[in-house]
Amino acid sequence: MLGLTRLGIQAFLAAMGIQLVSSLMGTAVASIAPEIAKSLNANSTFAGLYIGFLYVGACISSLTGGNFIRRYGPAHICMIALTVAIISLLLCMVPWEVCVIFSAFVLGLAKGPLMPAINTMLSRQLEKGQYNTVFSIKQCAGPVGMALSGLVIPFLTVRYGWRVGLSFVAVLCAITVIWSMAIRKSQDASYQFKDEPITLSHLADSMKLVLQTPLLLRLSVLSIIYKGLQMSVLAYMVVFLSDMKFSLVFGGIVLAVSNFGAIVGRLFWGQAANKLHSSRKALAYCGILMGAFTILLSFVTSGWAQWLVLAISFILGINSLGWSGVFFAQVAKAAPEGKVAEATGGVDFFSFVGAIFVPMAFGFLGHHLGEFQTGFWIVSGVTIAAALYLLFVPDIDPNTQAKKA
Repeated sequence: MLGLTRLGIQAFLAAMGIQLVSSLMGTAVASIAPEIAKSLNANSTFAGLYIGFLYVGACISSLTGGNFIRRYGPAHICMIALTVAIISLLLCMVPWEVCVIFSAFVLGLAKGPLMPAINTMLSRQLEKGQYNTVFSIKQCAGPVGMALSGLVIPFLTVRYGWRVGLSFVAVLCAITVIWSMAIRKSQDASYQFKDEPITLSHLADSMKLVLQTPLLLRLSVLSIIYKGLQMSVLAYMVVFLSDMKFSLVFGGIVLAVSNFGAIVGRLFWGQAANKLHSSRKALAYCGILMGAFTILLSFVTSGWAQWLVLAISFILGINSLGWSGVFFAQVAKAAPEGKVAEATGGVDFFSFVGAIFVPMAFGFLGHHLGEFQTGFWIVSGVTIAAALYLLFVPDIDPNTQAKKA
């Protein structure tokens, strides 16, 4: 399969499963945010606050993940992180808004190390020429998880209540913990460094690596903008459609359709990067399209045909959720030998910054202006501007940068 060895296939399947669950648990609350907010008597900023605190936790844990991954092994870290995620989902079921927001922070602590861990696990089993294709396929598990979030969780919520919907996510996390335990010996055996120091000075290694490597720094700035738009759409799409008098179930279907678009997008943009011989150009074209279709989404009203809303969400998903496979392949290529975890964690820190502040600002605008259209226009304009800049700057050779770092 994809020219992988037995250990490569094992790492690929593990990465796919963990990616799916990570995405599912990250968007579960957003898919039923109106119901949770109603039960907690929370206002319209609830979804943005939840996403913001989730990524505050993720920022902290993404920077510290590299040293822990080398010390204990990527599969071991996945097992611990997913166990913490289960605890956070149980906390989220407490009928108290402060506790629910705190559970988002705990979930972020769990989510942060997962991408560095699975990218480390997978990159060790691949040739660099396979990165764009295999990482793009692996990233397809993310939108599958988010599609499940949009289809299954609202359905369970309408039928049985939102706590049952979150329990479904906790069960899937538990299954993935068991899988991580099963592969731990084979995946971690050659990677654990028992003498790896865990000190405050070493915990800043990921940030130092990004700041010292121009290509990683460029990708980090780009990720703030792209991730900010992506999470604003994910956090507020259901809320926006609810304001437009569409039902909660239809909003969940729209969210799911956008994630099916992401599956197509991640495969498409991975191949596009290969055809263009430039990940930079592929990411630039993707950014222009995601901004354009987010603007189009902002014009949706209750009078629009449902099939047209679904079509827009599908194309939006191809672009706003389709960029990450090419993006993380480029991060892995730019990382110095043996530093994929640090590079991924450092770049993820910046993407989490975008995921914290952009949806918060988006929610603030929506709450005080009484509408979300202006927020869509602002994040889209910034994204298109960044993509146009990226289109015209010269390429940076990842091999040269890796050696310098």
